Amino acid sequence: MSTETHPRPDRPLRGALQSFHLEAEISRLREESEGRRNAITLRKGEGLSLVLLVMKAGDRLDEHSAAGPISLSVREGRIRFSAADEAIEAGAETVLTCDAGVRHTVEALSDAVCLLNIAAGGAARG
Repeated sequence: MSTETHPRPDRPLRGALQSFHLEAEISRLREESEGRRNAITLRKGEGLSLVLLVMKAGDRLDEHSAAGPISLSVREGRIRFSAADEAIEAGAETVLTCDAGVRHTVEALSDAVCLLNIAAGGAARG
């Protein structure tokens, strides 16, 4: 998987106000994917990371966890999100969340586009 984390000269990874043209970013990721999943970090800093992920049917993110809570918004296609002995199949316009440290996997059931938000870990729990 390619994951671009270094900012392009025209786009820093953080700032007081940022705007992203998702369709343009998705098109670029698909062109660069070489038949596999591809991702770009749109924002990283000040307690929030934002990652755009393009997956091909059958792609899988192996079990992992994040230091902070996450939300995963399915923009296109269908995925299976498995965590805490439960699996949810989700389609476009679905948002999934899980707490910090929860081990999870993501599998593309069809070609899919997801927007991942990762909050900084160590925040007070409510």
